[in-house]
Amino acid sequence: MNELDDLKRALAKIHMTLKTDLTGIEEIMNEVLDIGKSFGLNPERRVEGYALTPSHQAAVIGLPHLRVAQINDLIMVWIRAPYALDEERCRLLGLDAEQLYQKLSYAAREIAEILKKYSKESEFLQISLP
Repeated sequence: MNELDDLKRALAKIHMTLKTDLTGIEEIMNEVLDIGKSFGLNPERRVEGYALTPSHQAAVIGLPHLRVAQINDLIMVWIRAPYALDEERCRLLGLDAEQLYQKLSYAAREIAEILKKYSKESEFLQISLP
């Protein structure tokens, strides 16, 4: 095992689910997307919600990124392709694997705080972070 493998395993542990009232879900989604932007992660529309990725190219070459989905009254957040964290592909975009890991994990921690804030009025909250 090496340090890169440890980072991949840590990213794979990031999962969050909030079941909340539909009336406030748009506000929560906006706050989550704003947090992503504050960490240099650009929201790109996906069928189920958004990909929060450092660039469109990062998503195209398959680097890990945060996914944020809204399905009815659920907001779910997870890392897409955690085991695709790769030093070579990161370098193509002017990043290194540690930098990408930090962006994703710090953003995930802040998103967890937002979900916790709204959990008081919500039905269910589950958070898994490394």
